[in-house]
Amino acid sequence: MFRFLIIIIFFSLTINCSFSQSSIKRDYSLLGGTLTVNIKSDIEQDEINKKIKKKLRYIEAILDPEITSFLKKFNELEKNSEISAPDLFVDAFNIMKDYNEITKKAFDPTTFSLLYNVSSIEKVKSMIESRLFEKCMNISNIDVKITNVFSKKYSCIKLSFDSVIDGIIVQNIKFLLESSNYESYYIRFGNTIYSRNYAEIGNLFDIKTSDALERMGLDIKKLNSYSFLINSNEKVKTYNINLRDKKISLNNDFFVIVASNSPVNNSILANTLNLVDYSKFGKNIHNSEIPILIVYKDDGKYIYRTSKSFESLLN
Repeated sequence: MFRFLIIIIFFSLTINCSFSQSSIKRDYSLLGGTLTVNIKSDIEQDEINKKIKKKLRYIEAILDPEITSFLKKFNELEKNSEISAPDLFVDAFNIMKDYNEITKKAFDPTTFSLLYNVSSIEKVKSMIESRLFEKCMNISNIDVKITNVFSKKYSCIKLSFDSVIDGIIVQNIKFLLESSNYESYYIRFGNTIYSRNYAEIGNLFDIKTSDALERMGLDIKKLNSYSFLINSNEKVKTYNINLRDKKISLNNDFFVIVASNSPVNNSILANTLNLVDYSKFGKNIHNSEIPILIVYKDDGKYIYRTSKSFESLLN
């Protein structure tokens, strides 16, 4: 009887172990950053690891500005020359062009032409006022034929995808995991996070964001999909330049969290909402269908605004 009991216990433990889900974290280096993917599953993960690496190589081959990518070929293209673009480039370009129209030209990814050989804010400020660069900072000077054939009116035009690349990477890995039937995972690249049925990791804001939220008395529930931005003058990025006002948008007393279900939308909104006058935008944000939180400083006081859809994410 005792021996039979041991067999039953051993058999029970064996069954439990065979059906228990293992959690594996992997980090992938790309575009000067780190993609973190945590997967909890009893499905063999070697195959999905190979698929992720293949997908990341594809993204880098298209959108990495530092290697011999399609983006680099486009940026080096002479005026009036034509080049056929892969689908990823076309889709990413259309996202940025649509947002250029939404912001009434305040956001323009061609401001990369300003920053290509410039490292200081002071030099960028003088270039913004220069007529020489006006023709280079206009996405309308990029022509698209039959959806995927691109040409530039001026060779000085250069594109950058830094405003949306975090979301593109996270969304591509999300689709990859979904198509492989994974049910529990966490993905993070840069300031963009997406998780599904993964309770172990909560909101991973940096110290400045956490302090600001605490100062405002805001307690946010676990967000499954979000991007956040803290403005900093440590590095000038393309989305910091407001072409409509010809100003650099830098304000260390501003941050934003966007928490829609789309990593791409979260990324581009979080990275470019600093181009709008958020003291005015904040007054109308409540009606937005997208979950948005903005904290800014006005007349020496910190103020926060939320869309109605974000309020449900507060404890």
